[in-house]
This record gives sequence, structure tokens and C-alpha cells, in this order.
Amino acid sequence: MKNNLTKILIVFAFLLPVNNYSQNIVTTEDLKTLLGEWAGTLTYIDYGTNKPFTMPANLIVSQGKNNNQIVLNNNYPNEPNANSRDKIKISIDGTQLNKLDVKSKQVLPNGQVQITTQYSGKDNGKQALIKNIYIFGTSEFIIRKVVKFENSDDWLMRNEYKYVR
Repeated sequence: MKNNLTKILIVFAFLLPVNNYSQNIVTTEDLKTLLGEWAGTLTYIDYGTNKPFTMPANLIVSQGKNNNQIVLNNNYPNEPNANSRDKIKISIDGTQLNKLDVKSKQVLPNGQVQITTQYSGKDNGKQALIKNIYIFGTSEFIIRKVVKFENSDDWLMRNEYKYVR
């Protein structure tokens, strides 16, 4: 009996890390959820005034050159010169998003998926820890950038795209 229990515990110990690891995998199915047209806003903290500014923003998400990539066509009705094109690309093994390690992927209570990447970089000329947070479901898509400066415990929302359809 002890032998069987030992075998079960050993197998469980090996499977536990695999299950935790697999939770942070982004799939092509995740990306497909985002395809289509979205309407919403961009809110950002102005570097000069340090105050939030919100403006209308629309988004068309289309398939990229392969299943691991989507193209984001940003349209700003009040500032057409700011229109831009971006990509979201997952690595072949699904552990990176835009060449950044996926720190977490979770299904929220409302059924939406939240994916977080994190890296060290500079924001407003200062060293900071930066998180990109993607929250999405069939009717809402949020892309949020938050920063935590060196020697600070507080996270600052730098910008947030919030779309619905």
C-alpha cells in the first residue's frame, strides 16, 4: 500500500509543474477570439500633465501572415494622423507574446481570458517594471500597460485601450 501511495505521489509531483506551466500557454484559439471590429476608447496618462486623457478609438483585428499572429489596425476618429498598425504574435510554443514571456494566463470569473507579460524597461526616461495586460472575451477587449518605477511599490496605469462589440 505504501508503495502504491509513493508511486502516486511521485507521478503527481511530476504532473503538477506541467499543469502550472500549461496554464501560461497562449493558443491560436485565443487569438481567433479577437478577430473582427471593435469600438472603444484609448485612455492614457499624459507625460506632461500627468493627467488622464481619453479619446475615441476603433480597432479592426485581422489574421496575420500565419495562425500565430494577428494584426491590429487602430483608428482614432478625432486624430486620424495617429492611426497605426500593430501586431500580436505568439511564439510557436505559446510561452511568449510579442517576444515577451507570458507571466500569467487565467480565465476570469466572467469567462474572459487575462494574459500578462512583464519586462524591465524605461518609462518617461525612468527605469521601471512594465506589464502588458490583455483581457478579452467575445464582447470586450482591453489592452492595458501599467508601470512600477524603481523604488516604488505603486503601479501606474500608463494607458488602456478598452473596446467592445
